[in-house]
Amino acid sequence: MTAIDEVFAPGGPIEQALSGFEARPGQLQMAQLIERGFLEGMHTIVEAGTGVGKSLAYLVPALRSGKKIVISTGTIALQEQLYHKDIPLVTRALGIPARVTLLKGRNHYLCKQKLENMRADRLLAPSRTMQQIWEWGARTQTGDRAELPFLPSGDEWEQLDADADDCVGEYCEHFRECFFFKKRDEAKFADMVIVNHALFFLDLAMGGGLLPPYDFVVLDEAHQCERWATAALTATLSRGTIGRMLRKLHRSYMVPAHFDAEFERGLRGFESVLARVPGDRYPLHANEEAWPALESLRESLFKLENWLYANWHEALKRKPANDAEAERRRDLAMRAILAHEATIERAQAPSDTAIAWVERGDADGSYQLNSAPYDVSEYLRGMLFERTQSVVLTSATIADNGSREEAFEFLKRSLGVADAQELIAPSPFDYPSQARLYVAPPELNPKTPNFAKLAAPLIEECLDRSRGRAFVLFTSHARLREVYALLRERVAFPIRLQGELPRMHLLEWFRKTPNAVLFATGTFWEGIDVVGEQLSCVIIDRLPFPSPRDPLVQARIEALEARGLSGFDHYMIPSAIVRLKQGFGRLVRSKTDRGMVALLDGRAASSRYGALILQALPPATRITHLDELTEFFNA
Repeated sequence: MTAIDEVFAPGGPIEQALSGFEARPGQLQMAQLIERGFLEGMHTIVEAGTGVGKSLAYLVPALRSGKKIVISTGTIALQEQLYHKDIPLVTRALGIPARVTLLKGRNHYLCKQKLENMRADRLLAPSRTMQQIWEWGARTQTGDRAELPFLPSGDEWEQLDADADDCVGEYCEHFRECFFFKKRDEAKFADMVIVNHALFFLDLAMGGGLLPPYDFVVLDEAHQCERWATAALTATLSRGTIGRMLRKLHRSYMVPAHFDAEFERGLRGFESVLARVPGDRYPLHANEEAWPALESLRESLFKLENWLYANWHEALKRKPANDAEAERRRDLAMRAILAHEATIERAQAPSDTAIAWVERGDADGSYQLNSAPYDVSEYLRGMLFERTQSVVLTSATIADNGSREEAFEFLKRSLGVADAQELIAPSPFDYPSQARLYVAPPELNPKTPNFAKLAAPLIEECLDRSRGRAFVLFTSHARLREVYALLRERVAFPIRLQGELPRMHLLEWFRKTPNAVLFATGTFWEGIDVVGEQLSCVIIDRLPFPSPRDPLVQARIEALEARGLSGFDHYMIPSAIVRLKQGFGRLVRSKTDRGMVALLDGRAASSRYGALILQALPPATRITHLDELTEFFNA
């Protein structure tokens, strides 16, 4: 077999297959380390910033290994890029045939039985979009929702998706041609399976069954792994989850109407009680009045459980093919009821490793109860890192300090990685000449009441110097709206506020509008790719520390301090570094990109922790006066 350095060498297989390919030392070092990890059964951690080419750096050793590999990513965009572009390129370059499948969660696929039942019950579709789904459902070969030219509403798609709580599996007459099960069977025989983090960590949480057995794992965008692992282990009770449970019951059973009324009363009382404590997220124990409301909901769940146990056969809306199918439907419905009962029990039972908290939704303002472990490290160590021969963790932003020594301690501690080979891949970009970093003077402190009024003139000057072409990013919606109100009539360039259009439409507007300026929050800090001079300025309002009032953050800090470690040094600072590097990473995406980052938090220039955070950023040239930008942008 050709040595891996020859694969990436000038004139090598990759250059022959990819027009314009340039050999990059960081990419080769990463590929060599990952291949060594695969051969010797070691875990590997690599920070590979924008421009290194990390996708090819892990795909080449993955395909050369001949092993069964799962690649998990944080975004659909990267999944699609891997499946449609990068993997075909590497297989063509290496001459290695590979069976590759992109596997999504069940709710991405159409259920043929649900579609058949709905069309049998109705002469006409209830809406124009549902009619389009019906027509698509009659001709699709994959059942993948992504084929639709529009995104159906959640309520409509729920009536037709292949959700596990509605699926009777082998008892379904469409089982052999089921879109989801065909895709899952395809994954069993694939050499490489592409998934997202939600599906990957849900498979771990369920003890397997969603993904086929695998030898190696590549977790790209690994800075998101703790969040997705926590989400997979989170139990939730809300108006939304209770509503979905009841709708699914009504689809299969003739449920007495008094249950809907009883749950509606219980949910109104539950939400009213939760709203009495201020804040969008708070620990459940901070609201003593929540317990009676939860007990009332649990009583309603017990009544529904008893009714289903007594009537599971007679109350079915459709005659089952056999008793086994009827029993499967009963078990599915009972599972949803018992899951809600278990969520209440978990919230009420004290635990050393888990917490319960209340969360208010951004979209509709409704409240939900969550229960989850605040530390997933032991769980991931036992379920993933001790059971898998080699796991690759990679991202553009996972090193949490500016030195190479112990650069990944935060990631390793959060995810339970005991031992791994490590690399910070050198960047191909010349940051000192391509980028400028402006840090506001010490007197500009985002904690002071007049911060917005002091920051607005600086933002306006930055935009004038960069001629727009900017993201202005904030850590809170309130600060975003406050500063936008001060500047929207003063900025001399096309300007938009997050929320005025859907996210993808906003990005499309930004890419196509000369000198555009977008005011946005943290959702635009990662996963956004605007190459070229269209994005030449990123302004960040403050050091992006996690909120100390967040219940999960509180629990993690308390756990560190119980071990004699500083919660600020070992959690808040590393979290801020990773987050700030994501914002910084929006700027320089190619060797020809030039631009500036302005950090409006004066604490970065005047504190010990500020110095540590700035040291961890890419080595842009630091400036102290904005007039230094004139020559830079005119060059």
